[in-house]
Amino acid sequence: MAVPNTLAAPGIEVPAAEPSSEPAFHIGTHALRPLRPGMPVMALAPMAGVGNWVFRLICAQLGARLVGVEFINCRLVHQTGRRMERLLNFNDAEVYRQTGISLLAAQIYGNDIAMMAEGAAELERRGSQVVDINFGCSVPQIIRKGSCAAFLRDLPRFYEAVRATVDAVSVPVMVKTRIGWDDDSINIVEIVEQAQDAGAQAIAIHGRTVVQKYDGRADWDWIRRACDNADVPIFGNGDVRTYEDAVAMTEQTGCDGVMVGRAAMANPWIFSGRRGASLAQRIDLAAEQVRWMAQYKGERVGVQETRKHLVLYFRDLERGSVERQRLLTTASLGELLDFLEHWRESLQEDEERDLELSRSEADRLAWSGTG
Repeated sequence: MAVPNTLAAPGIEVPAAEPSSEPAFHIGTHALRPLRPGMPVMALAPMAGVGNWVFRLICAQLGARLVGVEFINCRLVHQTGRRMERLLNFNDAEVYRQTGISLLAAQIYGNDIAMMAEGAAELERRGSQVVDINFGCSVPQIIRKGSCAAFLRDLPRFYEAVRATVDAVSVPVMVKTRIGWDDDSINIVEIVEQAQDAGAQAIAIHGRTVVQKYDGRADWDWIRRACDNADVPIFGNGDVRTYEDAVAMTEQTGCDGVMVGRAAMANPWIFSGRRGASLAQRIDLAAEQVRWMAQYKGERVGVQETRKHLVLYFRDLERGSVERQRLLTTASLGELLDFLEHWRESLQEDEERDLELSRSEADRLAWSGTG
């Protein structure tokens, strides 16, 4: 499947990257710089059901310097079938190689260290530029099987998993983790030490414990302490709902980059340093996204799966409005594109709208795949 050329894609306003004199940090040999001077380096977090090539490419176009693939079970990575082939579609990585606008980081998880390493090698073979290990997912049924955040209770096993993965691939390995198991066993400084000693070349830290899941507030102070003791780049994550939050996290923690998850679903323009977008820009992006999703998953599924983004992009519409009903009920790609085109042509006044998620909206978007 051909992935659209990011530099020629209509419908998405790509911010011009200004020459930056700011020093880069590196993940392996890859240099990462902010989109523009003074901005944080921003990354798209891996999210289950969201991080397909379409959304990754959109976020990369808008300024995400690293884009995460939804987590992949090491026991399934070698299976054949349509679902796994779609999950392992890393064709957008070639766009990033050609343009340098981003890096693709595919994420592996599991409870068998040898299989995790083998799975990581398959992700590299498929084109991933960075291999990410999920040690942050807090879903009970996954933890009970000894995967993801379960490793944080056994740091020798954690070290072994990172080391085996590093040895299995030639691309850089990063890990995504939480600050510890619970408030009484926060061990993020030790986790960072073990990860970098095992060969990890970047670490993403969600500022909550495993027990917290998404409750309460992310503790950025523990991210700061981790940064103070790290020799590799640190991405901060957790409670970044606006671009201003990303700036504040960088200032308060000293992290090298900021990883954005749920907020990007509603406002991918966050990677451009914006709080939102005009209605015309949202319509243009919606049209491009649904076209690409139809190319990726077929018309019926592509249109259906794009709706979870459309309801967020256009959540300022009245629930009973004609526009909202058409967005959420039109099943035909052609009819939906015609509607979007006519809607855009009919616009009289158009101003940028804030697409920031409220805390309750962000909470409703929390689910299994994010760390």
